Amino acid sequence: MPYGRLCRRKWRALSSTNDLGGSTMSRTTRGTWKTWRAVTTALVILLCLTAAGATPATADPGGPFAPNVDQHCAIQNSGSGPMTTAIPVDRITLNLETVGYPPTDSTITASYTISGSAKAGTANGTFDITKKNATFNFSVSNPPPGETLTVTYQVWVHGVYYSNFVSAPLAPCTWDNPTYVDASTWNNYVTVNGISQLCETVDIGFGGRHAYIRKDTVTVNVAHGPSYGPSPYAGRPVWADYWIVGQKAYTSGASGFFDTDGKATLSFVILAPTTGAELDVLASGQAGSHTFPGHSWATITC
Repeated sequence: MPYGRLCRRKWRALSSTNDLGGSTMSRTTRGTWKTWRAVTTALVILLCLTAAGATPATADPGGPFAPNVDQHCAIQNSGSGPMTTAIPVDRITLNLETVGYPPTDSTITASYTISGSAKAGTANGTFDITKKNATFNFSVSNPPPGETLTVTYQVWVHGVYYSNFVSAPLAPCTWDNPTYVDASTWNNYVTVNGISQLCETVDIGFGGRHAYIRKDTVTVNVAHGPSYGPSPYAGRPVWADYWIVGQKAYTSGASGFFDTDGKATLSFVILAPTTGAELDVLASGQAGSHTFPGHSWATITC
């Protein structure tokens, strides 16, 4: 029986139990029974969450939703015109893959907290039906030094609830350290080996009228990671999506298939790009029954 259904049945059975005698039960006996029922109910909830995988209070990279978290530092402009200032930011990315359950009928809440700080953030999403994964980005301005980052994810899928977290030292993003990267809690099964850009000006006018805009053709080289050879990837689907600061979610870029060497080259177009903005590229490559993430970023040069 699925854990979610089992938990719901146990909960209904306990919550509908009466006081075994109503008004004829002594006050002492009734109090004892209520205490026992509360304790038993709590134990059932604990057992159900444990069965569904919800109780471990540590990072679980091999769990049913295979979390990957990385951080990288950047410098971001704030304000406009003469009031523009540049500040260090920590980009936090969480990628989840649904391993134990189908990707349909899902709800995800992702959040982060920082020890000793009021800085926090929350985002909601669902698993992509085809890729079987979901990715969330957070930006922390002026991250406080020496603190701990905790990224929590709560998943509801097919009647099962699961919650867990990943903790790591907060990236030391400062003016003097704008390129720091921490990928210690991100797997290496798929890699993004390079991002190149071709800048052009295109005419989107019609009816004899001209309207010129800039066009950035982004090419991404994706490959299998060092943990596996190319054979599990050969012929399997691979995607490249992108995120730019200000977007709520990743934009679909391009899709293709790994070749026999476990490599793929994918290209997509960004029209009227924001010059100097950060371009975050997420690759999703399938091997076996998994969809593995590859992550990289570049500055928009067009």
